[in-house]
Amino acid sequence: MIWGAVIVAAGRGTRFGQPKQLIDLGGKPLVAWSVETLAAMPEIVALVVVTEAEFIDRMERAVAPFARGLRPQIVSGGPTRQDSVRLGIAALPEHCAGILVHDGARPLVRAHEIRAGMRVVRPGAASLLAAPVVDTIKVVDAQRVVTRTLDRATLWAAQTPQFAAARDLRRVHAEALRWGWPTATDDAALLERGGVAVSVVRAAAENFKVTLPGDLARAEAVLRERGPLPLNETEVLLVECFVPAAAVDAVLTELESRTARIDGLDRDLPTAVAIRAYVGREELRGFGVRLHALAGEDALFTTHLSHLASHA
Repeated sequence: MIWGAVIVAAGRGTRFGQPKQLIDLGGKPLVAWSVETLAAMPEIVALVVVTEAEFIDRMERAVAPFARGLRPQIVSGGPTRQDSVRLGIAALPEHCAGILVHDGARPLVRAHEIRAGMRVVRPGAASLLAAPVVDTIKVVDAQRVVTRTLDRATLWAAQTPQFAAARDLRRVHAEALRWGWPTATDDAALLERGGVAVSVVRAAAENFKVTLPGDLARAEAVLRERGPLPLNETEVLLVECFVPAAAVDAVLTELESRTARIDGLDRDLPTAVAIRAYVGREELRGFGVRLHALAGEDALFTTHLSHLASHA
């Protein structure tokens, strides 16, 4: 599945005295951390950043050094988050079969968590990153008197990215606009209302949203603890492709041209052949477009981080 990404980075940052999405975090604009993570993923072929109209020029300068070859499109948002997401989706190219939506104020999301969310998505099935609720949640009335206590075993705190097949996400946003659905605070709520099955994918609690100035110090501490990826190492991904039998040889040739190590074939699936291969992250870039050209738009591929390897 070829993916497009929308980063919602609107807002004027009244708590910070400047646009929060452009404030410095560890030597980069806050939104640049998300841009860098997504742009490094070869599964993602298009990136749109939605921001305030008056910040478009500043946003372009802020994210360009961190976007690799993606050339993100910066677009103006709308009066609500839902409007901004809809405008961001509209700016993505039609060949993106999957779309993820991420809050630009969540700078600490990691690629392996994004890939876990991607793997769940099919037409009619969407996902979101989330963390189990650890506090006991009380429901109160207008006078703040507790009316009931919720079972926290069933409660998850929604995060982003949130993931869906492009046709599903475009449809529910169009229906929300057409029928005047109540404004939703996230895309999962629209997908649920539109009849799409939405699954939670467990992610780290450190994928929090920077909301208050104190959250910046917390994010800085997480980044210091992580440290940078060693310059002499690269990610090797385990890639699983699901293609029609007639396209197997062409896809194998394409993978081998990218110095992939073929790990196995499974021809016993009812509607496709599964190909497993190990490929360097940069060598995989552009593979999704080639896969669709060779095997049709229903061909799928998923990725998992296998290991880190020396560039040598």
